[in-house]
Amino acid sequence: MTIAAAISGQPSAGAADSAPTTVTTPPRIVDADHPVSRVGDKVPIESLQRLKARPAKTPTLPTLTEHGQVTAKRTGATYERNLDHYKDGVPSGRMDVAYDPVNDCRAFLDSKVGKKVVDRFRYCSVSRWTYNHVEVATGRVLGTATYLQTTAGQAPQDRREIYYMVNLGFFDIQGTVPKTGPLEVSGISSGYRGADGSNVACEVTNSATNPQMLGQWLANGNAVATIVFDQNKSLGYGRDFVSRCGVATSTCVGKYCGEFTDADTSIRFDSASYLEGASGGVFDAAVPKILYDPRSAAHGAVATHIMTAYAYPELTHPKVAGKSIPGWGDRPLTRLYEGWDGTAKLQRQKNIVAKDRACARIKPANSTGLDCDEFPFGSTYEGPAYGMHFSVKYLDLSQNRSAGGSLASFYSKERILHRDAFNVMILWNPADGPPPGWPGAWPPPGWPGA
Repeated sequence: MTIAAAISGQPSAGAADSAPTTVTTPPRIVDADHPVSRVGDKVPIESLQRLKARPAKTPTLPTLTEHGQVTAKRTGATYERNLDHYKDGVPSGRMDVAYDPVNDCRAFLDSKVGKKVVDRFRYCSVSRWTYNHVEVATGRVLGTATYLQTTAGQAPQDRREIYYMVNLGFFDIQGTVPKTGPLEVSGISSGYRGADGSNVACEVTNSATNPQMLGQWLANGNAVATIVFDQNKSLGYGRDFVSRCGVATSTCVGKYCGEFTDADTSIRFDSASYLEGASGGVFDAAVPKILYDPRSAAHGAVATHIMTAYAYPELTHPKVAGKSIPGWGDRPLTRLYEGWDGTAKLQRQKNIVAKDRACARIKPANSTGLDCDEFPFGSTYEGPAYGMHFSVKYLDLSQNRSAGGSLASFYSKERILHRDAFNVMILWNPADGPPPGWPGAWPPPGWPGA
């Protein structure tokens, strides 16, 4: 086994000034390439002699495009996209909902090792770690400590702050490992340069009450180390004062940290004037999505319209050969905030004109109580003026207005900035059969059910 980090010495009794007789190696993640050592295994002596202090590793960050869109896969982990749910005007995962961070985090992952952006406001990582207590003279492993590290992230409302709560638990101690040995988790951050701006690393505050020894973690299985990431508004860029940075945790013994980091993801802060609250933060590794349910009494007709546009665009108006409706998967919609500037306002007006022109061609003789619905939405860059890849349909006026209100709330509460990407999904199980008024075969080919 090769050790590529610094050591924390445990001096022999009565020999404070002499070389340590035992050392504790920095914690490392357990995986196929880094299995748990066994008591009695030998660590090469030359490896112990070559050990030098190393700073915490800077996390590897994703390549950004505009406003926080990132690829689903990056170094060392696969991040699920489109995990943020918002249904009938009520977003899930908001911080005003009762939430037990660490235990709920493990439940989200079904007690398995992995990482997941739960939604725009919650993050979860569960990983297995180990470290060794070694006899210097022989390199023999005297003991091993293996444990689960659970990191639960939260983004509170109305603040440019994001919290990590980290628990080290479910320890398996083999052989002899000093309980007085240091074992501390801290946060690290790095800034990066994106296509639309750049910023320095986020500020990191590690709570003074965080456990710092193995014995403290063993004595309290619910102990939590609290880490706060934040960035001052003055350091943000653009009119929304955007700050984006990579964050992670580093687990150390004493002042030395190993080569492994954990809970690495990207976060974003903004102080946009057109969103709920003066400021806020999100975990931006997931593209948010809004859900529409055909069974909803509030706007089921709108949901069915969108579902039809996805599954059978050739049946929708206007009639265009080869029509393909964006809005999900690798073809998300992009928010158009008309108050952004004159160009955005003009684009919004173009969407309205294109929609009205298409609606006029299919207006029923009696349109009392009806409203013309368009998809993709006029508040997106993929709206009717984008091309002919859109659909219009006359629907119940109250349902159409209700769906529009939910969309506006979604934008504001989920912190969807101008030009942010999002997906529109339909909450429908094919096993339930077609929704009322379904125009084609069932189940439809390739529609994006949630």
